[in-house]
Amino acid sequence: MKLSVAFLNLKPGTGKTTGAVWLSYALHELGHEVLYVDADKAASGLEWSDIIAAGDTASRGFPFRVIGMASPELHHRVPEVARPDEIAVIDVPQMEDHAAIARSAIRLADERIIPVAPHGIEINRMAPVLQEISDIDPLRARPGRTSVLLNRVVRSSTAAEEAREDLADDGYDVLSAEIPFLVKYSQSFGLPVKARATEFESLAHELLKRAEVTA
Repeated sequence: MKLSVAFLNLKPGTGKTTGAVWLSYALHELGHEVLYVDADKAASGLEWSDIIAAGDTASRGFPFRVIGMASPELHHRVPEVARPDEIAVIDVPQMEDHAAIARSAIRLADERIIPVAPHGIEINRMAPVLQEISDIDPLRARPGRTSVLLNRVVRSSTAAEEAREDLADDGYDVLSAEIPFLVKYSQSFGLPVKARATEFESLAHELLKRAEVTA
């Protein structure tokens, strides 16, 4: 496995599944082999892939490998099934209800991404996630990177810029890429995705550069 990326948050509805799917497409369209890991018992990612397959008999769903693995043993099991040339993208369930699975993903992932909308409530909810990461990191064989992805950004508002500055001042690693509040993202569930020339391609390039991963 060349790289592993996990989307984490305390609560549901923060854009973890959407982010994981779109990033997987972006990496695939950039020529990388991708393993999408649906670690949520709700299996929204698997359902998304199944809906695409049902609507196109020539398709098997997502154009990359997809597995369901809602297990607190992710950090052992994903390396066993991932191929050496693959990038694993892990859709992690909400930590408040599935802490053991989330902790395992934290222990595994090279890149831990926390998607948050740029307002106080979601930013404040990062604290328990960051505490879990701090508690788990000593168990890792090598350090992981934890970063904030500003999500559902309203372009006409200054909230994202202000949130970015405040988070950076507080010592958070805020990704340069940010995801705007657009219908093509918020209503993409069940639809095939074209991620080239989108914010998710920018995110993919940023993560690959950080991890020094080449095609």
